[in-house]
Order: sequence, then structure tokens, then C-alpha cells
Amino acid sequence: MRKRYRYAMLVACLLLTVASSAFANSGTGASTSGAWTLAQLTDLSGKLGTAIGQTTRPQLSAYLQQVKSVADAAIATPGLSHDEGLATKGTLENALQLAMDAGGAAGVWTDTPFIVYDVPALSPEKRLPNTIPTDGEISDQIRVVSAQGDFEASSFVIVPLADAASVTFTVNDLQGTAGTIPASEVDLRVVKTWYQGGTAWQSYFYDDTKDVLTPELLLHDENLILVDHETKRNSLRVDYPAGSQYVDISGSPPAAFSSFTAPVEDSEVLLPIELKQGESKQIWITTKVPSGTAEGIYTGTINMTADGVPAGQLTLKIRVFPFELPSPKTYYDLDKDFYTMIYHNARMKDTLQGFSGDVQLSETRLRNHYRNLVEHNIINLPTNTSIDVNNPQVFLRQLELMEEAGMDLNPLFGVGPLFPSNEDYSIWTQYLQAKAAYEADPTPQNQELMEQRYAAYEQTLVAPKAYVQQAFDIVTQSLGHTNVYFDAWDEAEWNRLLWQQEMWRYVKEDIGAKIYATGHDNHFNLEVKEDFLNWVGDPTREKSEGWHELGDDKIITNYAHPHSGPENPDLMRQRHGMWLYKANYDAVYNYIWYFESPYVNPWADYVDATYRAFGFVYPTQTDVIDTLAWEGFREGIDDIRYATKLKQLAESALNSGDSARAAAASKALDWLEETDERKTSSDMLRLGIIDHIMKLLDLENGN
Repeated sequence: MRKRYRYAMLVACLLLTVASSAFANSGTGASTSGAWTLAQLTDLSGKLGTAIGQTTRPQLSAYLQQVKSVADAAIATPGLSHDEGLATKGTLENALQLAMDAGGAAGVWTDTPFIVYDVPALSPEKRLPNTIPTDGEISDQIRVVSAQGDFEASSFVIVPLADAASVTFTVNDLQGTAGTIPASEVDLRVVKTWYQGGTAWQSYFYDDTKDVLTPELLLHDENLILVDHETKRNSLRVDYPAGSQYVDISGSPPAAFSSFTAPVEDSEVLLPIELKQGESKQIWITTKVPSGTAEGIYTGTINMTADGVPAGQLTLKIRVFPFELPSPKTYYDLDKDFYTMIYHNARMKDTLQGFSGDVQLSETRLRNHYRNLVEHNIINLPTNTSIDVNNPQVFLRQLELMEEAGMDLNPLFGVGPLFPSNEDYSIWTQYLQAKAAYEADPTPQNQELMEQRYAAYEQTLVAPKAYVQQAFDIVTQSLGHTNVYFDAWDEAEWNRLLWQQEMWRYVKEDIGAKIYATGHDNHFNLEVKEDFLNWVGDPTREKSEGWHELGDDKIITNYAHPHSGPENPDLMRQRHGMWLYKANYDAVYNYIWYFESPYVNPWADYVDATYRAFGFVYPTQTDVIDTLAWEGFREGIDDIRYATKLKQLAESALNSGDSARAAAASKALDWLEETDERKTSSDMLRLGIIDHIMKLLDLENGN
């Protein structure tokens, strides 16, 4: 009972922190208004003077006084420009916020060159150098709750009171009553802000009218990217054998770039970071609790130095739960897998081509890519490639590498295209024209022409049918099962759907394989329907129920709500997690992990005049750079895994014959159904699920 009490108190504190974050510091943060007056600036300066007199922190007092002095000089300047006045207003408001927050955080960061805020990692708040967190609190404690074997994110923001050329962090082992979590399982990265198009935080559509600072990259070496604030352009360091160079990756369009030929890599560990007075910087923590770690609270420290001098210490506490997360199941049926997928370019064929046939380098890159995907919950990765049926070894090696990384190849999605060549589409349209002419005027001549055109169309199916049969045989013999999906034409219009019907019938009835296609409600009108529909847009129960009514084996997902691209981690968590899950969908399968081609620079924020760059990560030569959005994706799938655990425990309780357990299970399921995932904070929803899980476990164990 004592363990459970400690757990309840911890969850209560976390709930209070999350619940109050929407109201914390309300109305006193840095202004987003574009207006100011001298009277406002004078009033703010006076309030700051009062705050300075009340602070007991020496370094904070000196910093605030410096802010006030600079602001007073600006206020006294005749003809103060609009931008200078706005900047002065923001700086004064930030300083006042910092003073107020510090006044409520006695005993921490009292004589240090910076002040630290504990902040929610996956926040919709855009953390920029000129802002103070409005959803966090000054603290020297970082608290994490985690299942066994799971990754969890936490974060803190450093507000520098003085410049520091080199700030370092040393993580120590976390000790618990039942064991140790090694420091090696704690990864620190700096959140890099750089310039992106004006819509970057929320959209994949491109706004080239302005470039805005956007937090996105999770780096071990913050100097991998240089940001020019005057030109608002970004440069990427490329470590050529002859020496390192910074390559401009901005522009519309940017210069050509290849991650295969440009030796770009991040550091394997966090390097010292630089702090500039008054410019906030966010640090990201990823913890991995090893499988089998005993339940309990594990405590360690993160020691900080600034220019070689001790500069404070953070305490990191991880509450480890007595369970591991299951593979995700669908909300509507615990016996059905929820498939975790993503479009990608991590293909053996293309990688070999990019590296001019270098097998070792290709496999190194793919191993790292597949590891990263699995660590972010992508278990059902489609192959997204075609098979050379005359030389299938390259394709089969890709399957081996995917399986080695921990991916599930049953079912196997994206085995290859099942449609005729696009060059043959005109033959189909000629048949449609002849058919329409015959139906309008059923003469023998028109009938003969229609039959000739149909025969020509059927001839175009000979090669794709042979390919699909050979590909099916190769894959099924290698995997030992026939649960494979071929890809139909992407986003096909109606006539192009009709063009594929004969191939769909052949694949389903003659070969025994399955079909995946993107589309929308017009697919309901097809005679031969695919098995897996990726329905563009907002996921709803009406859509999923309509599709499921066509057969128990029908599965559905969605894409482009939004595509990858927005950097907001909370948005990406919602849209790839509980929104899909509670809409009774069967999978997550969005476009795209990252995109690179001879015409698209994967490091630039530009595809064309309409679209920003699609992508969750950025490719280096042998690995990828994670982002806020990619971490949001991982947590979205983890939300589904926690909900799956809750439903599994509830099902066991309902079947137990124990009235108390059954009552708690019914309450938990009712709560999960009634809680609106579109209006409830993702963190609150997760903690609510955990609360019900722990109550059901207590009852199951007789507590």
C-alpha cells in the first residue's frame, strides 16, 4: 500500500502540474501584440524596478537591473522605432515574468548563471530564445513516469542570466531500492531553433512571405546547424575529408544536396552548448527504462557546469510502473492489431544506388534507419519498393534487415505495385471512348472497335500479372506466409480506379494476395474493393464503420491530416495517436518519414511553391536527426499502447467474476469512451489512463 500511496501522490502532482499549465503565468508572459506605447514601456520599467528590489538572487538581480537600464535608455531615445519599442516591451515582460516566477520558487537556482524551468516536453507552446515558458515552473526536479522497456521524453528550458561559452551536463546513474537505471539510458539533446516558412509550426503548406524561428531539431551538436539571424538563413555543416564547410540549405528552391555524398553526421553524445544572456534554450531528455526494471522510483542527478565552474544540479526521478506496454491493438477489437506504418525512402535498392553499390555503407545506414523507426514504434514498415523478380536478393536483404531491427513482417505491406504501366493508361482510355461510342450507337462497327480496344487493354495486363505472381511467390516463399499487400495506384481518380479493377480481381481471386490503396468514399462504389483503404483527411467513426461493414478483414487508416511537416509535437501526437485509435481505425500510415530526391533537398524547408518539405526527420549520411514532431509521433503510438493495456486489464477484470474488479473495469472503459481526445490534453489523457491501469492492477493483485 505504501508503494501505491507514493504512486498516487506522484500522479496527483503530475496531474496538478499539467492541469495548471494552461493557467500558469497567464497574462504576464512576453507579449505577442504588435503594439506598444511609451506609457506602457514606462509602466513596465517601473514594475521591474519594484521586482528588482524584492529579489534575493544576486545574479538574477544583476540581470534584471541590466534589462531595466537598457530599456530605460531605449525609452529615453527620441523617435524610438516600432521594432525597437516592441523588442523593449517583450524584454521587459520577460524579465518581469522571470522575476515573478523566481519569487515563487524559493531555494532553487539562487546563485547560478542561469535559471531552469521544468517544462512539458510535448507542448503545443513554441519555445523560442526570446520567450519564457508559460507552461512550466522554475524547478531543479525533472519527474518522469514510464512503463518498463519504454522511451519517455522530458525537458527543461535554461534562461541565461549571463553569457556562458561552454555549458556541460553530466548524467549520473539513477538509483532505486530495487536496482539501477544506468546513466547511459538517459540521452540529452539541445532543441535547435532555425528558420522555416511562416506556417511551419502547424502546417505542411508553404508560406514564403516570411521566415520564422522554429524549434525543431534534436541535436547532440548544436553547431551542426548555423543560423544567420540577419539573412534568416540556415547552413548545414558538411565534414568533407579536406575540411568542414557550412552549406546553405535555405532558399526557394535551395541548392541541390545529397545525404549520400555529403558526409553529415551528428555527435553521438551531447557536446557543450553556448548560452547567451537572455536567450532561452531548451534541452530535451529521452529516458529508456530497460525491460525487466523493477517497479519503483529511481533517482539520479544531472550536474551542470558553466565555463568549467559548477552551475547547479537537476534531480531526475523516474517512476517505473510494474508492467511493459503491449503492442497496440484496435480500440474496437482487442484481437486485432493496430498497425504502425509510415511511408519512407529507407530502401535497399535506392540506398545502394545512392552509395554507388557500397553494400557495407548501405547496410549501416539502413540498420540505423530501421532501429530509429522501431524505437519510434514503427513495427509494420511497408517495403515501399518493387522487387526485381530476376534478382530478388536486394529486396530479400532489405527484409532481413527490417526483421533484425525488430519489425513484424506478418503482414507485409507495400510489397510492390500491382497496376499496369502508366504509359498503358491511354489504351484503357481509348477503350472507354470506344465503349461510350458503342453504347451511344450500338452498330457492329462500334462493337468491333470496342472489342479491339478491350483486347488491347487486356494485353497490357499480361506483364503486370506475371510480375505480381512472381513477386508473390518470392515473398511468400521467403516469409512462409501469404499475408501480403500489394499497392494500387496512389490517389487514383475514378477512371483510373476502373482501369485497375481487372488487376485487383486477379490479385485477390487468382493469387490470394491483398490490396492497399489511398482514396476516399468513391471506393465504396467499386465492384472489386481493396482490403486496406487509406482514406484521406479527418478520421471519423462514420468512415471506419462504413468500411468495416464491407467485411471483417477490411482495414482502414488515414493520411494528410496533416502530412508530416508541422513541427508542433503535440499536434503530431494527437493526429497519429488517440484521434485515430478512438475513431476505430486500424493503423497509422502517413506520408512521409523524410523525402529526398535529385530535385528535393531533404534539409530544406521547400518542395515547391505550395508545399513545405515533408518529413519527420532529417537524413545524415548514415543515420537521421530526430525532431520534436517525430517524438510527438512516438508518444502518440505510446498513448495507444497505454490504452491497449487498460482495455486488456479491463477485459480480464470483466471476465474474472470479481464484482469489485468488474466495477472498476466498467468505470475505466466508460471514462475512456467518454473522454474527448480532441479536447483533452494528451498528457492529462495519458495520466488518466495510467491511473485506471494502476487501480485495476491493485485489484487484480488483491490490494
